Amino acid sequence: NWDWAGHIVEAFAIAAVVGVLMRPLFPWSPAIIVGLAFAAGHFHGREKRDFEINVHMLPPHLRGYLMWDWNWDQVTDFWPAAFACFVALLLVRQRK
Repeated sequence: NWDWAGHIVEAFAIAAVVGVLMRPLFPWSPAIIVGLAFAAGHFHGREKRDFEINVHMLPPHLRGYLMWDWNWDQVTDFWPAAFACFVALLLVRQRK
């Protein structure tokens, strides 16, 4: 299953779009860092929502933040994308 690779590509696309949108407010390096942070957070929020829907959780959905309750598919979607964003964030930070 290469689903995780698609999420990494999607995360970098999200980071690029948000980085470009942040460019009028920040220089390139901080704008890309904002984009990468946003992309990593996007996947956490999406996996949390998927978990809540999967288990028919009633609001306020606070248990959805307990990542250790997620199933393996959700973990393999979120963590590779978050890790790739974090590594890219470190690389951008070092070039600054």
